[in-house]
Formats: sequence, structure tokens, C-alpha cells
Amino acid sequence: MTATSYEQTFPRPRRSLVPAWALHWGTWLLVVALIVGPLVPLLYASLRDRPLYEAGGVLTVQPYRELFGDSAFWHAWGNTLAFASLTTLMAVLGGALVAILVTRTDIAGRKTLGRLILLPILLPSLGMVLGWLVIWGPGGYLTAMFNDRLHLPTLPIDTIPGMALVEATRLLPIAYLTCQAALSRADSSLEDAARSAGARPVRVLSNITIPMLRPALLNAATLIFTLSIAALGIPLLLGTSNNIVFVSSYLYNTWTNATTPDPGSVSAGAVMMLLVATALLVLRNRLLGAEARFVSVGGKSGRQALLRLRSARWPLTGLVAFYLVFTTLVPIIGLALMSVVVVLTPLVAPWELLTSAHWQVLLDDDTFRRSIRNSAVIALVGALLTTAFVALATLVAHRSGFRFRRTLPFLMLYPRATPGIIIGIGFFWAYLITGAFGDYMRGSIWGIMLAFCVRNLPLAYIVMYPTLARIGEELDRAGRAAGAGWWRTSRSIVLPLLKPALFASFILMFVEIINDYDPAVFLVKPGTEVMGATMLAQFIQGTVGPVSALAMVQVVITVVVLSIGAKLFKIGVSGGEHGA
Repeated sequence: MTATSYEQTFPRPRRSLVPAWALHWGTWLLVVALIVGPLVPLLYASLRDRPLYEAGGVLTVQPYRELFGDSAFWHAWGNTLAFASLTTLMAVLGGALVAILVTRTDIAGRKTLGRLILLPILLPSLGMVLGWLVIWGPGGYLTAMFNDRLHLPTLPIDTIPGMALVEATRLLPIAYLTCQAALSRADSSLEDAARSAGARPVRVLSNITIPMLRPALLNAATLIFTLSIAALGIPLLLGTSNNIVFVSSYLYNTWTNATTPDPGSVSAGAVMMLLVATALLVLRNRLLGAEARFVSVGGKSGRQALLRLRSARWPLTGLVAFYLVFTTLVPIIGLALMSVVVVLTPLVAPWELLTSAHWQVLLDDDTFRRSIRNSAVIALVGALLTTAFVALATLVAHRSGFRFRRTLPFLMLYPRATPGIIIGIGFFWAYLITGAFGDYMRGSIWGIMLAFCVRNLPLAYIVMYPTLARIGEELDRAGRAAGAGWWRTSRSIVLPLLKPALFASFILMFVEIINDYDPAVFLVKPGTEVMGATMLAQFIQGTVGPVSALAMVQVVITVVVLSIGAKLFKIGVSGGEHGA
């Protein structure tokens, strides 16, 4: 009787053209280079006595001395912190309230309301701000109607509280998603027991449901506060007329509008913002780690009993519907009207002032035409490349034995906490010091595309990781036991199962890239214009009608792409089988 050896039982692993270790190291090094790389020349530029494009120079802390000695910088920080605090308070309270109503109560149309509440964060942020400005800004359509016709005051949106309200309506979906996810995971048995003991719905919500949301609320508040600090469009479009400066607009104006630009001080200010954003990201990660201790999760999921709102059901439904109309539909309608009328005023009916001149500008003006074409190319190519790269990086981070794999999740989430304006400055300096490669990237749309891809790659990771986590690792082990290496197993078994997440990632990346603008303001030059940067520059120069038309192009592209993605690939943002 002959013994069967393991070599006879299992086939030998097939050698891949590229060894697994080389793929792991290459992926990790590329992630580090793309995310950390641009920040190194930014730090160096902030410690130099002259710009990087000038020869010579020595290390010094003079840029920081000049920055800290500028009272306008500290005043800008005060405005920024006040704005971010108000935005966070309004967005978190509003998002938590809607999440509780949709997830835990019998509010009418709860599923529809849960989907519609996400629209502000999916639609172009700059376009939505323009819509608010056209309707509720100084001299806006409804502002004039309320003040002149009805003699009723309105909240001026060119003040810090007004700007915070505009930003809070855009970021409220983040708080909603965070709280909704926490409530969906939580067991409702505690609430059921309280109701069985005779507790009223309000008491159940205040004593049980809201305390369970404490970690989710802190998590959402940290993220929203970070994003609010990075806001650029709102202070430039709404704050400039009222001489309100935030840190982001301070850096923008110091670089672009100053008589003698001071790159050293701008770089030092960017480093300060980067340190604050990094500290907030570390805090958020700690809060995420603590969240599980506060959520009651049952061993078996079941149908959750909904709190009956009784007589308050329809009034609360109407309140949420009114909020959606007020924050989403009205700004879009205002934007659309502004793009087809000579001037939008309550003194004359809009149909008497109809014109196609603003849309004709998009066809005739080279800058607007190039902006649309460049944005479409950047979004398509960037979404494809980023989706593929993040898929590989996610596999290395969570399906390999690479020694530094645990650093990849933090690195891939880091760009979303980094203000876009800082990413733009970092890439500007990185291209400047990298010779012929940097010169080519600075003179082409691909330099802007790379900055956009790095800025938005966390979204692709956030979409892919939950799907990958649901794929059992025994499939990987079975593939390797059959003789396949790491890459063949990943390519043949894991990636096909990731297809829904890959499609969702591509759609969301396309939408985010085509609507992005912050990193481009320091990189764009004649011939490389993109829609967001063109809208910002043209509006500051006083061009309103054509900018509104260009913003409507962004809105239409976004809605069409998201609709196609939802229909063909069953993509959902709030959950579902392949929820993003």
C-alpha cells in the first residue's frame, strides 16, 4: 500500500507574472505616494524663506510668524469655528430627528422620505449654493418678495448663521445616514419593553432611543465639523459681499487676489488646517471604536415595532416634506429659472423675461465648452481608474497577509478629512518640484484628475469594504488550497463577487469628481478648466446667468447618472443589498 503525499493530492500553486508581495508593496507605496506625497512639499514650502519655484532659500519659521501675526488670519479662524459649530449643531439635530422618524416611527412615506433626504449631498454643492443665493440671497427672488411684498423678514444667508443654515442642509444627510445605520443595528426590545410598561412615545425616544444614538451623534458631529471647516464655495459666494472671511477663503484670496502673493504664509495656513483636520479624524476613529459599546444588538434580527405617532403623524410628515421642498426643490427651481431669464425678480413674471442667451454662452464661449468637456473626461477616466485601484488596495488591506495592511484603511479615509483646498496646494507644489512629469501634469487635465481622484477615493473604499466584509474568507482559502495564488484567487473569486460594489463605486466616483472643484482652484489654467472652478471664477466676476446654466448642466448630469446607476445596478445610498 502506497502513501499518498500532499504533493500528489493538491496541485502546486501557479506562479503569477507579478508576485503577490510585489503587488502588495506596489499598492501600499502608491497609496502612500498619492496621499502623503503631496503633503510633504506643502510642509517644506511652509518652512522656506521663498517660494519653491525660486532657487536658493533656507529653512525658516518666518512664514508661520507672519501668519500668526496677521490678525485677519485669527479673525478668519473665529468665523470658521463659529460657522462650523452652528452647522454641526443644526445638521446633527436635524439628521438625528429625521433618522428617528424614518427608522423608528410610522411616519407616512417613510421609505420615500428616507431616500429624498439624501439628495442635498448627492447634488452639486456649488450649484445648490448658487440656487440658495438666487432665491434667498440679498436681492434674491423670495427675499425681495417677502421683504417688499409681504413685509416679512428673512434670514440673511450672507451672515454666519445664514451660511451655516445653507451648509447644514447639505451635510444633514451625513448625520441622517450615521444615525439611521445605528438605529438599524440596534435591537428594539428595550423600546418595546418601555412601551409595554405604558411609556409614551416621546418618553421612549428621549430615555431609550436617543441615548443609544450618543456615539453615532458624536461620530456624525466630528465628521460634519471637519467638512464645515473645509468649506470654500459658501464663504466665497456668500461671505465675500458681507466681508466675512473664513480660513479657506483667506488662503484663496491671499494666493489669488493679493497684490503680491505669499505662498509661504498660504502653505503655513494650509498646514494649520491640515493639523486640525487630522486631529478631528483621529478623534472620529476613536469614537467609531467606542460606538459598539453603546448599541444593543440582538442575536436575531426581526421586525421592529414602530412607534405610533397618532395625531402627530401627518403634521410631522408635512414638516419633513416642507423641509425637502425648502432646501432642495426651491434652490434647484431658482437655479433653473435664473438660467433662462434675463433677470429673476418678483416685479416681473419670469415668462416675460425668458431668454436663451445664457445657454448660448455655453455653446459659444470656449471656456465654458472646455469646462464641460474636460469635466466629463476627467470624471469618466478618473472614476474608472480610482475604482480599479481602490479595489486592489481594499483587497490588500483586508484580504492579504501584507505586514502594513492595517495602515491602508486610515490612509484611504484620510483625504476626505483633508480640506480640498489643501490637496490642491499640495499637488501644486508636488508638480512644481517633480521636473518634466510635474510640468506635464500641471499643463494638462490629468493633473487635476489625479487631485480629484485622491480627494474622492475614500468614497470608493467606503462602498467596497462592507461588501468585501460580507464575502467569507473561506472562499479565499479554498482557492489557495486548489493551487491558486493570492492574485489569481482575488481576480477569479473575490472580485466577481464585488461587482455590485464596483459598479456603485464607479457611479458615485463619477458624480463626485464631476461636481468637485476645491482642489482645482490652485491647479486650473487656460485650457484645463473644469466646471466647478469655472463657475466659481465666473460668478466672482459677476457672471450669473451663464453660471446658473452651467450649474444646471451639473445637476442634470448628476441626476441622470444616479438614475441610471440606481436602475441598472440597483445602487442605493441608504442601504439595501448593495447599498453605498
